[in-house]
Amino acid sequence: MKFDQRDYDKRKAPLSETLTLYGMVSVMLLLISLEIFTNYEPRKMAALMFLLWWMPLVLLHEFGHAVMAKWLGWGIERTVVGFGRIIYQGQLFGAPLEVRMVPIEGFVQIQFLGQQGARIKNALIYFAGPGIELLLFLAIGLILGWSNLFLIEDDYGKLALQSLAFAALAGAVINLIPMGVVTKDGESPNDGLGILKSLFGKG
Repeated sequence: MKFDQRDYDKRKAPLSETLTLYGMVSVMLLLISLEIFTNYEPRKMAALMFLLWWMPLVLLHEFGHAVMAKWLGWGIERTVVGFGRIIYQGQLFGAPLEVRMVPIEGFVQIQFLGQQGARIKNALIYFAGPGIELLLFLAIGLILGWSNLFLIEDDYGKLALQSLAFAALAGAVINLIPMGVVTKDGESPNDGLGILKSLFGKG
């Protein structure tokens, strides 16, 4: 719920920007691979698992926004996960869902229905994205046990769960730090700033 639909529809990255992005990702993956396979041990896979979990967590994050909007009786116009070329189109709660090439951010375009309690509802919708990630972190903490959650062992299943838990926690914390994203059409709030503006902003 971070960016306005117009920013995605108008934005077309130049070839140099696209090549730079793919180049940086390739270098990062190469460095991670070198680190993992130099004196390999299973626990080194945790960093790669963390990065791989990030992408489905973006979808979960946006799903949280959409579920809360639906639960509060507001409409959903569109959900977008990622940026770049569309690789999947479907439906989420009867509204278009787009999954794009680089799924590291996203937004849910909400249809505001009614003014009663609008500030609280808007704040809850903003919180629902990070909130669902925090719930996932807590659930994994309860499953593994809190002391065990922080104990790194060479068990692939446990490493996968720990990586998922910490990727979810990192996503929630990053999104709750209040900041705006500057676009050519102005500033769009992230979830943390959106919560504050909803509760305490003018209008």
